[in-house]
Amino acid sequence: MQTLLDIEEIKQLKARYFRGIDTCNLELLRTVLADDVHIRFDSPTYQYEINGINEAMIFYRNAFTHRRFGMHNGHTPEIQVNGDAATGIWYLNDLFINLDEQTILTGSALYEDCYTRVAGQWRVQRTGYKRLLEMIEPLSSGCRITSQPITSSL
Repeated sequence: MQTLLDIEEIKQLKARYFRGIDTCNLELLRTVLADDVHIRFDSPTYQYEINGINEAMIFYRNAFTHRRFGMHNGHTPEIQVNGDAATGIWYLNDLFINLDEQTILTGSALYEDCYTRVAGQWRVQRTGYKRLLEMIEPLSSGCRITSQPITSSL
């Protein structure tokens, strides 16, 4: 039964991660990521490697703004728990709007995560994805964005 509870807590943790990046809520992300978190994103058009919570906060603050924002949907998790450590694979569907470049990225990826329990709470120790699909197109001249998840430059 404890394993099922741990898996549910990890699912909730990853949901907060996606909400935190889509709203650029740095305070929320600090409650999700371990202090010594390692992050790596691999795509045909970019690669990022981030070490530690301070680098992560700088990255997210600069990557998600009122001019660059997105939607990340993680689903079909495969989670394995072993005591105070766990691993997970998540399927990602996302889009990213860049008003500075007038582009929209639509894609999918596989996230691979490692989690650790710190003071009774699960944290993301390592996360990152490898792109499966990435399409970048110009924003249509008829595209009208009527709301944005990030309302100010942080």
